[in-house]
Amino acid sequence: MSSLTRIALWGQQLVCEVLQPGELAVDLTSGKGRDTYALVKAVDPEGQVVALDLQAAALEQTTELLQSNDFTINRWPADLAIPKQAGIFLVQACHSTLDKLLQHPAKAIIANLGYMPGGDPSLVTRPDSTLAVLQQSLELLSPGGRLAVTVYPAHPGGGEERTVVNEFFCSLPSDLWKVLSLRAVNCIGAPCLLVAERTSRI
Repeated sequence: MSSLTRIALWGQQLVCEVLQPGELAVDLTSGKGRDTYALVKAVDPEGQVVALDLQAAALEQTTELLQSNDFTINRWPADLAIPKQAGIFLVQACHSTLDKLLQHPAKAIIANLGYMPGGDPSLVTRPDSTLAVLQQSLELLSPGGRLAVTVYPAHPGGGEERTVVNEFFCSLPSDLWKVLSLRAVNCIGAPCLLVAERTSRI
């Protein structure tokens, strides 16, 4: 695949370029850990990275990737708020519980929707929980912070999720948010990337 259309990598780049050491970054869908790893490199060792996934297998793969690169992992319980402190916190939980886990501002939040590559395709993100966490994410973002979401419409239910996520981003007021949409326009079913940058505290 051409690097031009590797949408998830564009998402990583667009959130990591606003991150500084010591800041908080969140991966809403850890999957195989690639986004989490990118965030860790951008903020560590002074920063904090929180990664969520409902699947134990996803967190195991994320742990393996990070530990193979000499990072220390904190496995955090899903029913306990995460303190504001440096480190990598992995939580087995639905991303829609983000507001119960975090109360301090984040500079970058990223998500890859759909299902984990190589995992169970029946375990997918759903429009209702996705919309809930997108709203929570916007409320957590600090000024200048970015939310990047990659949507995959090709799987069953993916088209509906793309529609509701696109409508959500399009509805953001332009005086408070700058929104980017990126996709391969000549490829049916190709993933798309939506990024919102906060320009002012709401």
